Amino acid sequence: MNVLSLLKKEVLWSRHRLVTLLLLLLVLPAFFAYTTVAFQTVVPEDSPIAIVPENENVSENGVEIITGGASLFSDPEVYQDKSEAMTALRRESVYAVLEVPPGILNESTANATFSLYVDGSVVPFGEPSKAIRGIMGFYLNENLPAGVSVERVVVGNDSTLSEYLLPVFLMGLLMLFAFTYVPYNLAREADVLERLLVEASLEEVIFTKVAYFAGLMIFPILSFTAVATYLGYSVALLRPAAVAVFLLTFAYLTAISVSIMILTDFSTFGRFVNVAALFAAITFSSLVYPVGFFSPLRREVARLIPLHYSMIVTRSLTLKDVSVGLFADWLVVLVGFTAATALLVKLSIVRYERTR
Repeated sequence: MNVLSLLKKEVLWSRHRLVTLLLLLLVLPAFFAYTTVAFQTVVPEDSPIAIVPENENVSENGVEIITGGASLFSDPEVYQDKSEAMTALRRESVYAVLEVPPGILNESTANATFSLYVDGSVVPFGEPSKAIRGIMGFYLNENLPAGVSVERVVVGNDSTLSEYLLPVFLMGLLMLFAFTYVPYNLAREADVLERLLVEASLEEVIFTKVAYFAGLMIFPILSFTAVATYLGYSVALLRPAAVAVFLLTFAYLTAISVSIMILTDFSTFGRFVNVAALFAAITFSSLVYPVGFFSPLRREVARLIPLHYSMIVTRSLTLKDVSVGLFADWLVVLVGFTAATALLVKLSIVRYERTR
């Protein structure tokens, strides 16, 4: 065959796979290009922080003035109770708590000290919080009659960047395994699937595979723990609640990737879609940086993704001295979402059996 004949063969091949090629060459590239809107700024101008009065002597006008000033470099939310604000800080619903002292509108007040509380385990917000303290101190002195100062207070464990990244990298490894190796394994077994279905149902085959691979995830957790122990990191990766959330997250991610493979008839295209889903999850879930660090759009999108909450819970349980009950409502949602992905697998199997 000459070159023209070979080229004609490729064109004919493409005609039979026109929809797939359009998705791969036009739709998915456009999607990845559009994700750049998630990176609108390089400074944390939209991270949520809490504004809370120090006591009942703080006027509402004073709180409103401080909230307005804080909106220049954050997304402030007023809390009336300090304990609620500190709970939100531990849950990473906010990334700083600014406590407003009384007397800030009185010229007779010699010095009013604001307290800016930050969680030491949220390392990426450490340096920005120092900048916020400086900006806030300048703004307050320029716009309030009282003399003011801002004190930065670190609460909880003061983690290093390496310690902070350890559970993040572990979560990334579980995601990589769920969206790449499991689909690869399914694609390899597609040719012998008919023989397997003679003695077992497709539900049994899929359930066994997901359960088996979930069990295997104990080994990377143990490996990360061994390295952390060797390096002297204060990271409790083997905390039972943290391990349970890691495995729960792997289960629902794997259920999603398996559903994609079944719906695409275990094809190469399905594996490509899973890789795209992996990159989308990494981009939009705010696994490393606090929400609002880059843009308000990315903050709102991240808060719609269960993976974002899985990361907060596992990172908190491994780095902070908090109880699992602090995240009880989120865990209920994660369990419910996992059940929904299991239902998605079931529906995908029903479709597959009706069309094959």
